[in-house]
Amino acid sequence: MKKFLVALVAMFCVTAVSAQVNNVGIRFNGGVEVVGQYDLSKANHIEGRLGFGGGWVSLSGLYNWHLKDFNWTPNLGKWFFDAGVGANLGTGSGFTTIAAIGTAQLGIKFNDAPVSVTFDLEPTLNLVGGVGFGVGSGVSIVYHF
Repeated sequence: MKKFLVALVAMFCVTAVSAQVNNVGIRFNGGVEVVGQYDLSKANHIEGRLGFGGGWVSLSGLYNWHLKDFNWTPNLGKWFFDAGVGANLGTGSGFTTIAAIGTAQLGIKFNDAPVSVTFDLEPTLNLVGGVGFGVGSGVSIVYHF
């Protein structure tokens, strides 16, 4: 199983390098995830995450929709709300999980810098490796090319 996960991570890295990633960042969620985003249009984007934490590694893919813009602080930046769905594959010492995940993100893209900060909730339904439901949260900092 570990050989399969190593091959999957390697394939993800090759795909990420060859794709034209529009945004890259980091997400903090009890561990650290490297984030790559590819804008499909102004209304949606796909996102890949490679995460590391206390003895675990995960790979996630999400499809996100841009749902709403807010003009709360026009001098600072544009606030937005995104939501999406995807899948997660994770492994650690003695466990492997496959999960369906969702995400709801509230963020701000700053006017004077190509950076956004998002706060998110991520409901997760584990399908393999301990079936169950949980909700996590995270903070992301993303650089926009």
